[in-house]
Amino acid sequence: MEKYNWQFTAQFEQKKIVVIGDFIIDEYIEGGSTRLSPEAPVPVVDIHSDRWVLGGAANVAANLRALGAEVVFCSVIGDDMEAGRACDLAVEAGFSPDFLIRETGRATLVKTRILADGHPLVRLDRGDDTTISAESAQRLIQYLQQHVEACDGVIVADYNKGVVTHAVIDSLIQLKRKQAKFIAVDSKRLLLFKELAPTLVKPNYEEAVHLLGHEAGTKDRRALLEQCGDALYQKTGAQWSVVTLDKDGSLWFEKGKLIFHAGAIPVAAPHVCGAGDTFISTCTLALLSGADARRTATMATAAATVAIEKDATSLCTRLELLAKLDNEQKLVTSMRHLEEIRAYYKSMGRRIVFTNGCFDILHSGHVNYLKEAKKLGDVLVVGVNDDESIRRLKGPERPINGLADRLSVLAGLGCIDHLVVFGHRQDDTPSALIKVLAPDIFVKGGDYRMAELPEAKLVASLGGRVQLIPLTANRSTTQLIRRIYEHTHVNSAIV
Repeated sequence: MEKYNWQFTAQFEQKKIVVIGDFIIDEYIEGGSTRLSPEAPVPVVDIHSDRWVLGGAANVAANLRALGAEVVFCSVIGDDMEAGRACDLAVEAGFSPDFLIRETGRATLVKTRILADGHPLVRLDRGDDTTISAESAQRLIQYLQQHVEACDGVIVADYNKGVVTHAVIDSLIQLKRKQAKFIAVDSKRLLLFKELAPTLVKPNYEEAVHLLGHEAGTKDRRALLEQCGDALYQKTGAQWSVVTLDKDGSLWFEKGKLIFHAGAIPVAAPHVCGAGDTFISTCTLALLSGADARRTATMATAAATVAIEKDATSLCTRLELLAKLDNEQKLVTSMRHLEEIRAYYKSMGRRIVFTNGCFDILHSGHVNYLKEAKKLGDVLVVGVNDDESIRRLKGPERPINGLADRLSVLAGLGCIDHLVVFGHRQDDTPSALIKVLAPDIFVKGGDYRMAELPEAKLVASLGGRVQLIPLTANRSTTQLIRRIYEHTHVNSAIV
């Protein structure tokens, strides 16, 4: 039996991942600019906000935690003021700072981006990217020896900032020889990891062509790299080589053989910083949870899309991932899924519109009604009575069309974002759905009166409002059935 997305993601919480790599803090200074400086022809930025978020390997660790996994993050930071900030950010993200080594005389890596009216002006980098001391490397190796045996997988997030040394790589090789482990590597120096024979490597386009010695300026990036699977395998020794091509999706190679291309999900204004961290985190957890490569690609692509839809370096939570995946399928399969969908859209600031009905024989009145409902917000969720519920409400001759047919037709309407089935012998109202979804707007047809709606008080108590939409005149399922019946009997009498 096919497993659903939630069955895979439910296992994320059971996974323990060791992450090793470079700790980077991303700072975002944002403000407005209306004038040039009198000192030089540069804009003056009036600062509105100053945000600090996890970057580099720390962002991988944060994404793993957001997806539900337990994380042991091993890295080296400075002994400066920013080291304290690094530890605080780790705690906020949900993983322990106990395995962050403070190296005397070292400065913590910080990348500061200054934006004016949403547009980047400059990036300022500070901190040490020299090789860590032998003492720090030895402490890192001790942490790996303590935790790798009990973990489910290891992610090496190497930004070539001095933390992942030859000694650290050698220790991973020795640990893997003692006990086979899932190891994913995201590095600008993949040649160094060939002897490790990773389970997964994830170069982006520039890293892949550099590794292969090609020119990076070709127009057809996908066509170039589709022919390079064996060369990637010879260079990395990885079971899976996944080359990410941002808007062109990703190429998946197994031991040098191209298995498939996974398309990207279009995003109007992507913020791509950190997308690769989200991608490799999701790949690791999905593969460890038993997903095949195609399902893993779908999940990782969806997670990265959630991240780039947000501002700055961002995360994808498990709830957001499920909501994004369900958004492609329309049908919500459980109350848990409905809760996750609500959480996702609320986090994006989207207005949720909910309506419900039998939709037995879909006609122009239904279509007009649903189109008008969608105009009231950003997302339209439609509750559909199941067959037994319709029989209780309409009589034993209904529905004319079974649930599967009704869902299929409704799913074809572009104005509908999600469909959810309901109906219970004790309560054929959508109250249970409303409690979970907490819609901003609950829509019903103009043939109802507010006093007749038992859900009205519930909607109001959840902070929403009820909106009545006039129905199209002379359009109803009952009228259609009557006309068909009369037409059939008239023709029978003529015969």
